[in-house]
Amino acid sequence: MQAIVSTLLFLISLGVLILIHELGHFLVAKAFGVYVKEFSIGFGPVLLSWIKGETKYSLKAFPLGGYVAMVGEEVATEDLKIPFTRSLLGISKPKRALVMSAGIILNLVLAFVLFFASNWGFTQRTLTNQMVITENSVAAEAGIETGQVLVFTNLNNGSIAVNTDEGPATYQLFLNDFATYEDTLGQLLNVGKVVDGAFVPYVMNSETDFIEFALPVRTYTTSTTFTEANITIRLEAMVTDTGFTFEPLGIGFYVIMTDYTFTEALGEAGRDWWRGVTLIINTVVELFQGQNLDQVGGIVAIFSTTSSILNNLGLGSYIFIWGLISVNLAVFNLLPFPGLDGWHLLVITIEGIFKKEIPASVKNTISLIGFFILMSLMVFLLIKDILALVLVV
Repeated sequence: MQAIVSTLLFLISLGVLILIHELGHFLVAKAFGVYVKEFSIGFGPVLLSWIKGETKYSLKAFPLGGYVAMVGEEVATEDLKIPFTRSLLGISKPKRALVMSAGIILNLVLAFVLFFASNWGFTQRTLTNQMVITENSVAAEAGIETGQVLVFTNLNNGSIAVNTDEGPATYQLFLNDFATYEDTLGQLLNVGKVVDGAFVPYVMNSETDFIEFALPVRTYTTSTTFTEANITIRLEAMVTDTGFTFEPLGIGFYVIMTDYTFTEALGEAGRDWWRGVTLIINTVVELFQGQNLDQVGGIVAIFSTTSSILNNLGLGSYIFIWGLISVNLAVFNLLPFPGLDGWHLLVITIEGIFKKEIPASVKNTISLIGFFILMSLMVFLLIKDILALVLVV
C-alpha cells in the first residue's frame, strides 16, 4: 500500500511540475495572441484529449514532459492558414522571450509556494549535532555526556583513522546521510577504505574483532566559547543472526521542533528559495567542471529519493524536496542547450543583436538534434538508475 501511495504521489507531483511549466508558456502565448494548436502533458499514448476553442488539450501516458505547439515554432502558419501576426515569429522579440521564459518563471514561483507550504503547514524538525547519550552505553563509559556537541565536519571524507584488529589506522571513518530524524550515530558510521577508487568496507567476522577511533567533541561554556577534546571510542564485535556487527554506540541527537507563523513561514520560504537556487546553480557549474558526475540521476533516482523522504521524514519534507526539484527544472531549462528554453532565449538574443532571423529550418533541425540528445541522456540515466538499484539489491 505504501508503495502505491508513493507512486501515485510521485506521478501527481511530477505532473504538477510539468503542468505549471507548460502552463507558463501557454498562458503568456495566449495573452500575446499566439495561436496554440496543442497543449500536451506527457508523452506516448493519449489517455485523454479534448478541443476547446482553437486548441487541442492532451494528457498522455508518460508524465515525463510536455509541450505547447505554437504556430511559428512547431507548427507552420501555412498549415493552418493563420495570419503571421498570430504566430510566435509575428510578435516582438521581447514578447517572444517572455513566452519562452514563462515556464521557468512559473517553476520558480511554484518552488516558493512549495517551500512556504512546507514551512507553514508542518512542524519543522531540525537535526542538531548536540548529542543525547544512552545511559551505560559505550559513549557514556567513554566520558561523553548529553548536551555535548559532536563536530560533524571533522568526521567527513575519511579524515578520522580507525584502528581495527587488522592493525592501527587501517581504515577510515565515513558518515552515511541521515535517513530519519531518529538516526543514531552508530547507524551513520561507515568504516572502510578507498582502494583504486573503490570503497572497501571493514567487515567483522570474529568475536575478537573491534574498531577504535577518536570522536571530536565540544563542551560549550557559553554560546560562543567551548573546549574541544578527542574521545576514544572502542566498539567490540557483537554476534547477530546474520554474522557480526559492532555493539551499539549510544549516541543520538537533539531535534529542534519549530512552528512558524504565516509571516515567519514567508521569510523562511524566501531563504529556502534563495538557498535552493544558489545550490542548484552551483551544482550545475560543478557538473560542467566534471565534479560529482556519479551523483547525477534520472527519473528512477528521483522517485527513489522522494519516496524515501516521504516514508522517513514525512509529508512536509516531501513537499520541500519537490520545491528543490522545481528549482532544478527551472535552472536546467535555462541552459542554452538545443531543445531547452534557454536555447530559444539564446536564439532570440542573437537574432535581436544581428537584426536577422535565423532560418526556421536551421532552428528546427538543431532543436531536433538537441531533443534526441536529451532523450538519449534520459534513457542513459534510466539504465544507470536501474543498474544501481539492481547492484544494491
